Amino acid sequence: APSPDDPPVAMSGRPMKTQLALPTGIKKLTNIAVVRLKKHGVRFEIACYKNTVGAWRDGFEKDIDNVLQTTQIYNNVSKGIFAKEEDLLKAFGSADEKVVAKLILETGEVQVSDKERKNTFDNIFRDAVNVLVDKCVNPETNRPYPPGMIERALREVHFQVDPTKSAKQQALAALPRLQKVFPIKRAAMRFRLTVPAERAQATLDVLLGENATIEEQTESEIVCTADPSVYRTLDKFAKDTSVQLEVVTMAVMEGGVSETFGETRGAERVSGSGDVNADGRRNVGAYAMRDLEGALAGAVPGGDGEAKMARAKIVARRDAAVGERDGSADGSAAGVEVLYPRGPIAGLPDEHASRRDRFAPIDEIQGGWRVELRRRGGSSVVDAVFFSPDGVLHKS
Repeated sequence: APSPDDPPVAMSGRPMKTQLALPTGIKKLTNIAVVRLKKHGVRFEIACYKNTVGAWRDGFEKDIDNVLQTTQIYNNVSKGIFAKEEDLLKAFGSADEKVVAKLILETGEVQVSDKERKNTFDNIFRDAVNVLVDKCVNPETNRPYPPGMIERALREVHFQVDPTKSAKQQALAALPRLQKVFPIKRAAMRFRLTVPAERAQATLDVLLGENATIEEQTESEIVCTADPSVYRTLDKFAKDTSVQLEVVTMAVMEGGVSETFGETRGAERVSGSGDVNADGRRNVGAYAMRDLEGALAGAVPGGDGEAKMARAKIVARRDAAVGERDGSADGSAAGVEVLYPRGPIAGLPDEHASRRDRFAPIDEIQGGWRVELRRRGGSSVVDAVFFSPDGVLHKS
């Protein structure tokens, strides 16, 4: 009979191999974000939940237990090797793991995968492009550049993303380099200053000294446009005096986009509130145009939000001569088939009933709009061209 001390034997007669136990000093974790700090020649790591380190450092997350998966300090999280107590005392002067974990969390380097790093860099790059589109214009036409042109220019000047800085900081820092490639500048801001009579001359002196353009002046108000860098000066002046400063428009631009560097100027784009006529009344046409953009964005199938708006860009043509010159005003351009001549939106035939239903909100915003449906020769794409009640052409 086998002895109790003999090793277990399988049915084949061979000795069975016993499974090795995992050492008690090793603990493996998965699906984590690692924060690493090297001090006194020793590497220390902590295991955190993903996407929580940034919230802790920005002050949004206050409870450290929602950030750390465990308060234990590691030499190597992936291998599950704990840090020694004597190393903690030597490097941090304390063996309290929660205190040490906070120090590593605040000053350590977050380890991310290549895919996460690329995704972060792509998001910052995209945000930087959007900042330049929203805040910069072609100085020759005062129109914004399309995102694709800005993106190509940034790559041409070898723009490098810095994950420690905001997209706005990096975009505006790249502006001088872009100016060496093609004409671009910061769009002006529009200000309204409510000025007491005794401060009127002093206010004008400040504005003219900053090269501001006076657009409108009354006994108590001054409306002007100026470079965004002037804002700090005007804000300080307003705080030191009894002048009230209001930002009316963040970026004063013309309608449409700058596809080339030598195009004619279009209508001023509505970028903020406060658009008024010369007699002081609100410019209803400007607000209707802004609402029209939103209505048309909803009329485009597929996508939502910015995607819809991008696919339904409206290029305002205020100069009737432009339409007459290229033949677009009457649809007589070569190779263009008119499917529905200019007429009321409600008059669209049943074969275009889906478009009639999508365009209906335009009449609710402002009555009198007319539409013309066109198709270019050899293309299946149908273009809708809109005309305002006063005959101004708006092509989407």
